[in-house]
Amino acid sequence: MKYEFKIIAFTNDPDFSISLATECNKYGFLLSFVDDSDEILCELENNIIVVTLIDLHEYNISPFKLCKSIKNKYGIPVFGVLNIFSKQLQEEARKSGFDLVFTKKMLIKSIREVVIHVSNE
Repeated sequence: MKYEFKIIAFTNDPDFSISLATECNKYGFLLSFVDDSDEILCELENNIIVVTLIDLHEYNISPFKLCKSIKNKYGIPVFGVLNIFSKQLQEEARKSGFDLVFTKKMLIKSIREVVIHVSNE
């Protein structure tokens, strides 16, 4: 059975959003940009694997509280993205429940491999 894959993104970074949309389009991944965790429920569908991306630099609410809320309400994987790698932010993200943390550039370059890995879990 072939699964579809959807990324739900919380970001205010226009350059990252364009790059993410371009890569998702290239590989046929679904992509939604949301402003509130309550919008996630509308994005969940059967037979679609969903992950959430939270921009640890650009978003206007606490990404760590948002991660905990998403994990508690929906139980879906949450990835953090950073402009520049920071050991301190990575550690705080890990403690808050983020499944993985990437730089934006690294995620864009390896999004296909990340999707394959998540799909196999």
